Amino acid sequence: MSLCSLVYWENPILSGAVFGSVLVSLISLCYYSLIYVVSNLCLLLLLGVGAVKLYTKGMVMLGKAEQGSDPLSAVSNLPVNIPTENLEAVSADLAAKLNVGVSELRRLFLVDNMLDTLKFGLSLWCLTYIGSWFNAITLIILAWIGVFSIPKAYLMNQDKVDEVLNKVKVQVDEIKTKIMGLIPVKAAEKTE
Repeated sequence: MSLCSLVYWENPILSGAVFGSVLVSLISLCYYSLIYVVSNLCLLLLLGVGAVKLYTKGMVMLGKAEQGSDPLSAVSNLPVNIPTENLEAVSADLAAKLNVGVSELRRLFLVDNMLDTLKFGLSLWCLTYIGSWFNAITLIILAWIGVFSIPKAYLMNQDKVDEVLNKVKVQVDEIKTKIMGLIPVKAAEKTE
């Protein structure tokens, strides 16, 4: 099952289980510490596995199930070893992305391009307002709800949304053209 099929709710039971369990965990993190939430989730998982094992044992004793019929056998047979080749590839990819990010931050902070640095500064300024309104866990919860609701809402109302987005795009392009027309040509050539 892919991520797209989850967020488009193709299998509502699976999508609801993933969405609900993560949302409950995130809301729990708002009120309790990470250690408390993780330990309680692990305890809940342990109780669930114990209940399944006890049920299976009872069904075998009553003769309603065969000996060795364990519903958790598929999970217990999953490989848990991480291949070193995969780990090396992931760490190399992560290091490359980190290097690009650090180089870009250096370029922005040292004002190599005035326009890019100005956009970066305005973005940081907007983030200060967002940070004063919300804490990180609230933003994560809102993002999680958005991931599971926006794609389905877009799919259901695609024609209307595309029409509105095209109107907004035209207006943004007009504003961008007006702003670029106000910037002197010599300053724009120097930044390039």
